[in-house]
Formats: sequence, C-alpha cells, structure tokens
Amino acid sequence: MAIGENRNIVIVGVGSLMSKSLAIWLASQGWNIALVSRSERNLSAIAAEVRQAQNGKGGKVIYRAADAGEPTILRATLDWCAQELGGKLDVLSYNAARVALSSVTELTPDELEQDFKVAAVGTLVAGQWFADGNANIDRIAEGEWPVFLVTGGVLDKEPVPALASLSTVKAASQTLSRVFAQELPDKAHILVGMPLITGRVVSPRESEYSPTFDADHIVRTVFRPFFEDRVGRRGGKAGWTVERVY
Repeated sequence: MAIGENRNIVIVGVGSLMSKSLAIWLASQGWNIALVSRSERNLSAIAAEVRQAQNGKGGKVIYRAADAGEPTILRATLDWCAQELGGKLDVLSYNAARVALSSVTELTPDELEQDFKVAAVGTLVAGQWFADGNANIDRIAEGEWPVFLVTGGVLDKEPVPALASLSTVKAASQTLSRVFAQELPDKAHILVGMPLITGRVVSPRESEYSPTFDADHIVRTVFRPFFEDRVGRRGGKAGWTVERVY
C-alpha cells in the first residue's frame, strides 16, 4: 500500500539499527526526514546512508545533535526540524532512551532521574509539542492522519533486573503513550502508534544477532503497517491499532 511522497517525519533518538532502517525505508519512499540524537558524528554517517537510499526521490534529509532529555532543547530542536523541512510533520517518531546495564541495588537517584528525563519526560514534551499545532492535519478530510509513534517493548510488564533503570523509565514512557493514545485523536486529530519489540535488536555483525529481530525485518513487519494504516482512513480513528507487539 502506498504511504505517500513528500511527507515529513522527525525521528528522535536515532541509532544504527531500527531508527536508521526506518529512515532508509522512508527515504526510498520520497519522505523528508529529520534525524535527532546526541552524537553529531553518528548522525552525519547515518544521514549519508539515508541519502543514498533516496533513489532520485529528492526528499530532504537533515540532522541535528540534541539532548532529548532537556525539554527546552528538545522543543527548540523540533521547531528547527519543522522549519527546515518546510512544514508541519506527518509523523513524529520518539525512540530516545539510554540502554545500559543497571542494578536496582546500585542505581543512583541521579542516574534514574537522567534516564527518566530522556525516556519519559522526552515522550511527554514531544507529544505535547506535536499536538500544539505542529501536526499536519490538512489531509484528514482525505483520510490521512498524522501519527505520534513511540517505540517501546514489554519492559513495563516484564522488567529485567539487569536493566532496572530502563525498565522503570520505559514503563513511564509507555504509560504516557497510552494516555496520549486516548487523548490526542479527539483533541488534536493525531493518532498514536506504539511499536513494541519483545527481543533485542542487534547488528548482523554481532554474535547475538537473530534474523527474527533484524532491524529491516522489524521495520517491514511492525513499523510499516502504522504508515500504511494512517492513510485512507475514511472512518477516522475507528479501527486504528495503537499497539503492535512483535
């Protein structure tokens, strides 16, 4: 199913796996893409790969290094992305979180607070910014809805002791996403999608790689349906799937 061309997306929390695969796929479809993460060096390399995937489609690919855990910086970065892309966003994807080992008996309050700011506060700020007049609702009459896409897993239901901090903050982020999913369709004409990945996504170069959790496969299987289902929605929000668990 077609997902449209010349649409705008900002991806916050870009890494070398799922977010890069998502950006590369969208570039091949002619989307305009803004990439955001902390490391400008990594962003530059990823942006170069994304541009190579455009196949003459001509979409924009821009990037900006920013700390998603700082609300003022995150809002300013999203403002800049929208301005550089030349319009409001069709999709805002939030994937920012610090993935690191942590034990609940050794985790410090400062570490938990910083992780909470990135994963949970960042989700809140991004969702509120998107709903504050920054989502492209001009095509709703044609059945095309903007989407706030928040990546997650099952750590909220099945916390991992070795990932105490990530389990805690992801639970908060996903709760916020579920509340947004109840509020945003009526208040801001925005749908919320939650791709929930139950396994670890690693590079094919790593010994723990599994084809089941290959990044490209996950984008095709879990992410792509959100992009397909947001168009042609003659019944509006009715029938929309918020959570897709893989």
